[in-house]
Amino acid sequence: MRKLLIDDMRNIQDARVARTYADGIAALKNEGPWDTLYLDHDLGEEIPSHTGYGIMCWLEANPEYLPGEIILVTSNPVGRSKMQVVINRLYEEDECEF
Repeated sequence: MRKLLIDDMRNIQDARVARTYADGIAALKNEGPWDTLYLDHDLGEEIPSHTGYGIMCWLEANPEYLPGEIILVTSNPVGRSKMQVVINRLYEEDECEF
């Protein structure tokens, strides 16, 4: 199982770790596909869009890089909520019955 963690502080055993927004995007683009993405919101950068939510927006615009699942590891409740909305949209199953 291939795991990617995008987080400026945490570590997860057996996961490729990306500490910044740019490193995270590069890992998604150049080293995928990933089975699981563990994602923090606050990536320790001064640029407002360089957050876990920014990563989610990038994935929404580039769904070909979408991992099998995304697990949020953030302690930021507002960031978590915003990222969860995008996750729900990305992994929404078609509920139409024929």
